[in-house]
Amino acid sequence: MRPSIKILLLALPLLLLACGTTSRPDGAAQQSAKPAIFPDYTDVTIPHNIAPLNFRFEGEAERCYAELKGADLIVEASGKGEIRFSEKQWRELLEKSRGGEIELTLFTQSGGEWQQWQPFKIYVSDRAIDSHLVYRLIEPGYEKWHIVGIYQRNLENFDQEPIIQNNMVGYNCINCHSFAGGDPEQMMFHMRASNGGTYIVQDGQIERLNTQTDQTISNLTYPYWHPSGRYITTSVNTIHQFFHATDRKIEVWDLRSDVVVYDVEQHKILSKASIQSEDNFETFPSFSPDGRYLYFCSAPATEMPENYDKVRYNLCRVEFDPAKGEIREPIDTLVRADSLSYTFPRLSPNGRYMMYTETAYGQFPIWHSDAEIRMIDIDSRQSIDMSALNSPDTESYHSWSSGSDWVVVSSRRDNSLYTLPYICHIGEDGRPTKPFLLPQEDPDTYDYLLYSFNIPELVRGRVEVSPYDIVKAAEQEPVQVKYE
Repeated sequence: MRPSIKILLLALPLLLLACGTTSRPDGAAQQSAKPAIFPDYTDVTIPHNIAPLNFRFEGEAERCYAELKGADLIVEASGKGEIRFSEKQWRELLEKSRGGEIELTLFTQSGGEWQQWQPFKIYVSDRAIDSHLVYRLIEPGYEKWHIVGIYQRNLENFDQEPIIQNNMVGYNCINCHSFAGGDPEQMMFHMRASNGGTYIVQDGQIERLNTQTDQTISNLTYPYWHPSGRYITTSVNTIHQFFHATDRKIEVWDLRSDVVVYDVEQHKILSKASIQSEDNFETFPSFSPDGRYLYFCSAPATEMPENYDKVRYNLCRVEFDPAKGEIREPIDTLVRADSLSYTFPRLSPNGRYMMYTETAYGQFPIWHSDAEIRMIDIDSRQSIDMSALNSPDTESYHSWSSGSDWVVVSSRRDNSLYTLPYICHIGEDGRPTKPFLLPQEDPDTYDYLLYSFNIPELVRGRVEVSPYDIVKAAEQEPVQVKYE
């Protein structure tokens, strides 16, 4: 049976009697606990423009009934073991509850008897999250791939659509998508193997590049845009991997790695803005929101793979002059790797905080169960308690919303195998609230979706470029990048 839903004005209680949906059960046995639901949306903070938080009851139930109270509205929904809310009525409820809270009470029926569970709060922020999330869906392994695609999801509803799928371009590998400050009109990604190259989308135009040069050790790898849209900083890596025979799964490590800056307008890698040294491994660069600093990870070079579990990366920064396309030494170490390793430095768009990932060793922690999110105040360099965001399993990649008050974090907390996107509110003081799993129209989606969400990036709007335009660009000869 499809779940039935309605919305009422508290001032008009007779409307409830006139609706043909299941009403609030009478005489339900009071339970002392909050209900066990999936996803766990109890006591979370959400943006006012998020899609409905549909969920299922994790216990035995022949039927469920949910009542949401907020502002001057009540929303009701019922179903067999799951609750799905009307998008229209959900939006109205959240809009009226901005800056406040809504209360959800769940009733479940088992053996013909109704139980009423303790209500829980959902806090509705008056700050919106960026409207779209872009991610790669990939099987949770690296030895081979079959279907890989980059997709965009409208966070305000449940619409998902492909930006590009590899079955359109020769079943190659497509990876490392990135946006200029969350701008959907400025995007890049790589294709490997057939139709290989770096693809840059700007102002509706798509350009295919060959980024291998005699002066760099590889094609461009892990990218990050300058806020101006003119530059892209990226690592160049000689990447290797092996597979553990124990409970640890896959290990990814670099034989060599450097950081370079690419000038989009002039099709060249800038030698005076690059950090290239045989004495150090440098990787995962990013720019500050004002474009004046280049952040990156750095570790002393060592024999690999013999010392793969002894490599620990510092978080560093160096001044960048966007007018000249040059860096200015000295290099400043922000977070020193004494006994742990740090990677994925990402500054909040307001420039106040730097979020990064901490792990025992290395720079690719998505298979490290110990990996956690950390954050510092960039001015005071003081650490901020992120325990509310982290879990006993892997937290790795992260992306900021343009307002600096929401992040999306890659997490394996649900089953240790599949990486899923969790959304977390960041307060004015930098402190996180309890994160929540990306809502789906069908609460069972994550049970049968056999793909990981890779590199979830928040974007301020819909990516308009067509997959067919990308296919046409893949058929063109690539532009050769220079090194100067």
